[in-house]
Amino acid sequence: MRKTPIILPIVPSKTAALLQSGLAVGLCSLSYWVLGLWVGSGITLVVSLLLWRTLHRQVHGVLYLSKRDTAIYGRWRQPYGELSDEVTVRCDYLGPWLVGLWVGPQRLWLWPDSFSRSHHRLLRRLYHRAGH
Repeated sequence: MRKTPIILPIVPSKTAALLQSGLAVGLCSLSYWVLGLWVGSGITLVVSLLLWRTLHRQVHGVLYLSKRDTAIYGRWRQPYGELSDEVTVRCDYLGPWLVGLWVGPQRLWLWPDSFSRSHHRLLRRLYHRAGH
């Protein structure tokens, strides 16, 4: 008998965006100060493009997690409501606030503002192994 899947509605994280933007501003300021205007401008352009790409590629959607035997499987809900193919979901970082998952080949960092506290608690219970 299959258990009811855990449904995680995930939104883009503002915390991650703020931290990455702060690091980018620090890097650009340091490059202006140490390397000069021309090199600093080039670095600012490259860092801005990378930051834009990172922020617009943040994962969002609804992830359905189900546990069978010893493995955990996940499926994304696609735009028209159907579910994607089932892939294995591994947790390689389970911190007090930040959770790192591999959903198939895709890397997913879940920040505290990516989903609700109750969903965070369910996910931690799913992956927490007592004594390890």
